[in-house]
Amino acid sequence: MNKSIILRTAAALSISAALLCGASSCGINSMLNVPISTYTVEHTNVENYISVSGAVEGSNIVKVTSDLTAKVKKLNVGVGSSVKVGDVLCEFDSSDYQEQYDKLKDSAETSQERLDSFHEKNQRALQDAKNQKTDLLRKAQRAIDSAVSARDSAYAKYDKLRQERDELYDAYQNEEDPIYKQYLAVQEQYEAFGDSLSQYDEAVQAARDAYNDTSKTADAAIQAAQEAIDDEKYNKDTTVQDQLDKLKESIDKCTVKATKDGIITSISIAEGSFPTTEALMTIEDTTSLRINVSINEADILKVKEGQKAIITTTATGEEEFSGKVSRVVNIMSGQMTNMYTGEKEGGGYSAEIIIDNGADKLLIGMTAKAKIILDQKENVLAVPYDSIKDNDDGTYSVFIAEKSGDKGGYKAKEVKIEKGMETNYLTEIMSSDLNDGDIILTDVSSNAISDGDDINIAEPYTDPDKDQGE
Repeated sequence: MNKSIILRTAAALSISAALLCGASSCGINSMLNVPISTYTVEHTNVENYISVSGAVEGSNIVKVTSDLTAKVKKLNVGVGSSVKVGDVLCEFDSSDYQEQYDKLKDSAETSQERLDSFHEKNQRALQDAKNQKTDLLRKAQRAIDSAVSARDSAYAKYDKLRQERDELYDAYQNEEDPIYKQYLAVQEQYEAFGDSLSQYDEAVQAARDAYNDTSKTADAAIQAAQEAIDDEKYNKDTTVQDQLDKLKESIDKCTVKATKDGIITSISIAEGSFPTTEALMTIEDTTSLRINVSINEADILKVKEGQKAIITTTATGEEEFSGKVSRVVNIMSGQMTNMYTGEKEGGGYSAEIIIDNGADKLLIGMTAKAKIILDQKENVLAVPYDSIKDNDDGTYSVFIAEKSGDKGGYKAKEVKIEKGMETNYLTEIMSSDLNDGDIILTDVSSNAISDGDDINIAEPYTDPDKDQGE
């Protein structure tokens, strides 16, 4: 029901109530001459809501920032400009950074050339040490092979003398036998040669020891060459590279690009000046809009994420846009402490409403009003709250205006009801004998009406939109 109509109806009801009270005080119980306001019963939609307001803004606000202390060379956008990801927003003067970078890079390249030359020498020393090890071990291995061959030949000769001695021993008959003398000669050679075999064994071991010593000495030379290469990293001045990286980063930062599609909504820089704040400008995403609204303390516990919202703006008139509560901030903000009482004052809670449609009609910054729907029922019987009579026994009633006689008069008929959801204007009727089209009396408390009274009624009010929220 339109609120202005209800207010006008309430005013008329107040006048009717005053006249009726006067008539009642005079004992008049017959047909009343003052018309009583009425309402035509119908099925409609009822809802409870809270009203809030705020400004339309992008659902995603990006602050474009910079920590550079350079002068703004070129500004490519203005407030209201539409930008895409990657668009160049502004350019800082990078000449100082570039000059520092070029000088430092030239110096670093000269130093690097010296380091590269030193590295090549160390690499050659390492390779020479490895090659030398290979050659020395090859020679040492040949010495081992030669000693082993000599030892094996000596043991073969020793075995041959033993075999010859044994054969001569078996062949002679007595000490006068000439073979006996040969036996003694071979025996002497055998024993003498056996005493020299240890020298061959020692020669093999010495050759093997020499091989191991050569390997250790060569490995030490290789290790020394490798350590010289490993130590090169300590000769590098990493601070120079760090400085180059930072300067390159600063040069890249001199070209500021958009990181999101949207509209430029604020700019805090100008060409030829130095930034005074870290935030250069803001980009708001206009493909998805929102409203940040304040919520009274009495209502904050009623507001939940996901609740439906109906939005209107001054610019779009009565056109409604749908939305929903996307975030509830249930922490008091913006409060100030009274310096005299020490009590917290001002501030409030807040919520964010995402607008589902209207991005093509709504503009950032528009003043918007919204109804956050707390509860609603569709297509139910509902009557104005002031048409309901509270009875002493705890029940509730309404009065139907029934035609009486042929002269067009009416009588009041009391009907018991059960109330359902109550809103600011209408109350749901859960159970009663009411039907669509019934004419009921409003402001019954002021009119002091009783069952069966003859009444004079005004033209019934019917909500043309069948929706109390319209």
